[in-house]
Amino acid sequence: MERDIARLAAPVYDVVVVGGGILGACIAWDAALRGLQVALLERGDFGAATSANSLRIVHGGLRYLARGDFRRMRESIRERSALLRIAPTLVEPLPVLVPTEELGTRSRAAFRAVLGLNDLLSLDRNRGLTPERRLPAGHLISLEECRRRFPAFPSEGASGGAVWYDARLRHPEGLALAFVRAAVEQGAAAANYCRAHGPSISDGAVTGVTATDVLSGEEFSVRARRVVVAAGPWTPGLTRNPPAADDPSALPQAFALNVEIPGQRTDVAVGIRSRSGRRDDPIGGGNRYIFIVPGESTTLLGTWYAPWPGGDPEPLIGRGAAALVEEFRAACPGLVISSGDILRCHWGLLPLKAGRESGRPDALAAQERVIDHGAGVGPAGMFSAEGVKFTTARGVAQRVVDRVVTSLGLPRTRCRTVEVRIDDLGDTSKAPPEALLRRALREEMAVRLSDLMFRRTTFGLPFAAAPLTVAAVARIAAADLGWSPAREAAEIDDVMRQLRPPGPTVGPGG
Repeated sequence: MERDIARLAAPVYDVVVVGGGILGACIAWDAALRGLQVALLERGDFGAATSANSLRIVHGGLRYLARGDFRRMRESIRERSALLRIAPTLVEPLPVLVPTEELGTRSRAAFRAVLGLNDLLSLDRNRGLTPERRLPAGHLISLEECRRRFPAFPSEGASGGAVWYDARLRHPEGLALAFVRAAVEQGAAAANYCRAHGPSISDGAVTGVTATDVLSGEEFSVRARRVVVAAGPWTPGLTRNPPAADDPSALPQAFALNVEIPGQRTDVAVGIRSRSGRRDDPIGGGNRYIFIVPGESTTLLGTWYAPWPGGDPEPLIGRGAAALVEEFRAACPGLVISSGDILRCHWGLLPLKAGRESGRPDALAAQERVIDHGAGVGPAGMFSAEGVKFTTARGVAQRVVDRVVTSLGLPRTRCRTVEVRIDDLGDTSKAPPEALLRRALREEMAVRLSDLMFRRTTFGLPFAAAPLTVAAVARIAAADLGWSPAREAAEIDDVMRQLRPPGPTVGPGG
């Protein structure tokens, strides 16, 4: 997988995908697997920004059960199974534990009914999965067992716990990259650090996109019969006429923040009710579940939401990190944490309902948006896709590619992305560090030190990323990529800035 700008500028592609987050990567993979000629552009690195900064839970949609939204629940169950099947080294089963109470809708009797119905609606959840990836049935456990699984379990008012099984993303950035790599192996052309400016239009139809190579500053064109914009918060700006590519605030967005603390505090994901009301939690609506999620050697806490004002994120990062710690101190006193324990902040932007769907305008969007702009007032051949969660990105991509194939007048071929394995490199966790770095630099399009530390490897785990470690990785990258001493120093400064505790210099995960 090489970064070849000249190749992007040469042929006429069937479709160019703008945005290399999880949704754009899935679209490129699906389209390439169906035999389309595909180009993929990403303004930063693949799988960075919001795609990298989730709580790493692949939800099976249990929350939709309470709302009676069985369609979305079944979709989430199918997509969770698909990820466990096609990426078994990157997605693994995860038990989730929440407290039960004596009476009411959170009683053991109520949860027993909910878990039973959840199991009934997901009878096919293990179809095609190997034994170690299969999800057991949900069940109730005693208060003593809750404390054994999670010593800091908030037992005040609790009668025990309810356990069900979802899945955990071991490395979200690695999963996004696996989709990109799979697309390239099927013939797609892809390049990171290429900023698209918007579609090229002739006679009311798209003819491709114009873009700038961020690394060289050179502008180039990618010719294509169809354009799909899947650029997260930049999507509305890129589909405007004229485009506003640098405006991530074309529609209201939510700022979402998770924090990482040292040590694996639990072997299950634990959901507890926040004590904050609607006034302090306008996006979430108050009194919602916040989660403690085990990582490989750290623990994630999330999520804190706030309206995104645009501009500099630094004030929100510091405020949000402090607020999230206080949320957990109040709801789970036994966790014993302070702001000084935070190793790293992860943040991203998520769409709001904003009048585009029913419900509070300032609530998180619940429905993905796939638009054929040629069917309205936009140019023919341009589509846009905005997802709402990591779990369903593959399924949204399938629907997007279906529409692209139909618009091209091609026969609808069967989508195979639910069955073709993408993590074909296997589990690389025990590979020698030097080998991982060489492969990332020469075969995985790593061109920045942050690409190496955070997305091609896990060397950037805060507890391990001492200045000496960062400097050693930078020396290898500098020798391979021909960096000057000044460039090497700047790359080290950038990575160390991202690894500092919350404050005015913490960044969006690479």
